[in-house]
Amino acid sequence: MNFAKPLKAIGAGLLLILLASWAIVSQVRADVSGAGTVIIVNSTEDLANSTNYDNHTCGYTSGAIYFPAGDGKCTLRRAILEAGVRPDGDRPISIQFNIPTSDPNYNASLQVWEVQIDESYEWELDRRFITDDGGQVTVDGNTQPGGRSDGPKIMVNTNRDNLATFGRSLEVRTSDNIIRNLGFIGGGQIILYEGGNRVENVWMGLTADGSGLSLASDATTQAMRSMARGGIIMPNEASDNNVIVNNVIIGAFERAIRITSGGDSNQITGNYIGLNADGLVPSPHSSGVNCTRELDYNGSFWYGGQGIQVTGSNNTVTNNRLAGLHMPQSTNDTPPIALEISGSGHTVTGNVIGRDVANHNVGVCGQGILLQGTNHLVELNTIVHSRNGFEPTDDGTDFDTAILTQSFETGSGKWITVRKNTVIDAGQATHPDHVYRFASPGVPVELRQFNPAKVTSINGTAVSGTQGDNAVIAGGTIISAACPNCTIYLYADDLDGRIEAKEFLGQATANASGSWTATLSRPLTDSEGLRTQSMTNGSSVIFNFGAGTTSKLSDALYRPASSVYLPMIIR
Repeated sequence: MNFAKPLKAIGAGLLLILLASWAIVSQVRADVSGAGTVIIVNSTEDLANSTNYDNHTCGYTSGAIYFPAGDGKCTLRRAILEAGVRPDGDRPISIQFNIPTSDPNYNASLQVWEVQIDESYEWELDRRFITDDGGQVTVDGNTQPGGRSDGPKIMVNTNRDNLATFGRSLEVRTSDNIIRNLGFIGGGQIILYEGGNRVENVWMGLTADGSGLSLASDATTQAMRSMARGGIIMPNEASDNNVIVNNVIIGAFERAIRITSGGDSNQITGNYIGLNADGLVPSPHSSGVNCTRELDYNGSFWYGGQGIQVTGSNNTVTNNRLAGLHMPQSTNDTPPIALEISGSGHTVTGNVIGRDVANHNVGVCGQGILLQGTNHLVELNTIVHSRNGFEPTDDGTDFDTAILTQSFETGSGKWITVRKNTVIDAGQATHPDHVYRFASPGVPVELRQFNPAKVTSINGTAVSGTQGDNAVIAGGTIISAACPNCTIYLYADDLDGRIEAKEFLGQATANASGSWTATLSRPLTDSEGLRTQSMTNGSSVIFNFGAGTTSKLSDALYRPASSVYLPMIIR
């Protein structure tokens, strides 16, 4: 409706009707313009009877199908519905907030508004017709006037009635949408079925003050086991090119962030997983997170939930921080893995696992990084106090490692690069004995038993060496350690018997015979030695893998004066 039309051309009676209508509509949305449409949410309630949840809008009418609610209020459910069913010519659409402090769900002490979602009814952002493009919708909690400045002003309770079946997920079935500056409690997920969406600065599973875990439901013991439950999910092959950035997710019973069914080229960057809004784990830092396995929720434990799972191709997982990952589980259940990477062509860099922003080494209760597939780059990550493999009996096996490649596509052009990562563990039996290992039989023995370069001389910061020694396996088979023109990586480690990578100190390129020299970034201390790792720069150097394939770290710990420390712990 065009309210710029000259009023003198309108009859007096009709004028009064129009002015009354404008008084209602102006509270819930602005007019459509060439710049798009603004819909203004002015109530935290989820208002409608059961017959109209699917067609009540804030201010949009389309025949007898969609029409404004008779109470004149704009709720978040109605705004989401209207944004989906408006024609493409009305886009882009901005859902904003202007909820009064007199609203029944305003929290004056925290200065937040808790929007209610009836979990009994579907809640989705979709298009009217399959031929529509839809999308181009922004939902921004920071548009709410007033309120706090240190967290989301709008908290969305997706489980209004505290049902044991948990909350209603926001299902986004269109592209190019933005969801930002909101908090979600009650167990509902954000599900991105299509591409080009952005989710940023969103809290999921935190209390309204951001200090800890908010259960999805405390209706039953079973419900409490699922903790906060929600997360950000990309479940379709069409879930491509989404950006998930600067969110805080704790207590997710499913993965905190998950890409399944082949989503490609998504960015997962700068998120806190398992941490509160301050980037901390509120547990005793001296002993780390308590990883005791109990089937029922225990209020004395910290449950950071699960980590990040990625499939598909060419996704990036960068600069995320994960710590305190733990969940209710039985003794033989797999503990939550921080990063699960499968598919092809993923980049995993700059992530910190097991250390909060205050540099407390609280750890996680499961594997640091699990790799499957091919052509992944995993570098410059930090892992502190991860836990052994999948089962309590994994100690001393191939699974006894912070980073594990479980399966690996073979062939020319197939590679996985794992390098320059910092891996630190205390001397607890539950912590892994290795930095990087390969599972049998998912990875050929030629890579599993390949020995990296060895050090022959350390003189201050000057280091030199050759290719490693050949390995002899059962039956007398020899696995060659020849590595012409390979790149050699050097790591500092202490003398506790574990294979760790406490600091990356330098690298070198070997010649055709495998000999090399390097300069360390600093001298070793008296309580340190060097571990080596080799990376191929040509195809079929290690088995039939391509250039970029990296080995395990050396079992030998090399020290000055050509002394070699061979800990008894190595199996």
